[in-house]
Amino acid sequence: MKKLAASDRAILMAAFARMDVPALAVAMGTLFAIGLFLLTAILLVKGAPPGQHVGPHLGLLGVYLPGYSVSWGGAAIGAVYAWIGGALLGFVWAVLWNLSHFLYIALVLARAAWWRMLAE
Repeated sequence: MKKLAASDRAILMAAFARMDVPALAVAMGTLFAIGLFLLTAILLVKGAPPGQHVGPHLGLLGVYLPGYSVSWGGAAIGAVYAWIGGALLGFVWAVLWNLSHFLYIALVLARAAWWRMLAE
């Protein structure tokens, strides 16, 4: 059986690299938290016309996120919720990514062993 060249091995290792689960969870959580905080802050700085509420559409997140409102305190509470949601999404994404690559590599190795067995 032919041994893989160093460049081929490097390409395969890059293509099937494992994701760091905690790192992606923290990164996505932070990104989601900053995003929701900034969206709320922009609406607060922008303000609303007289007689209207600030950010009525974004304020509907309060239905799903208890304590959230379009206010500075709500922005902080929303950032915590967004961090938790983003971290969970990042965790699931990284685990599924690693699992799918593991299963694919296992399938390829099993098929290779099967064809080698048939060739003997």
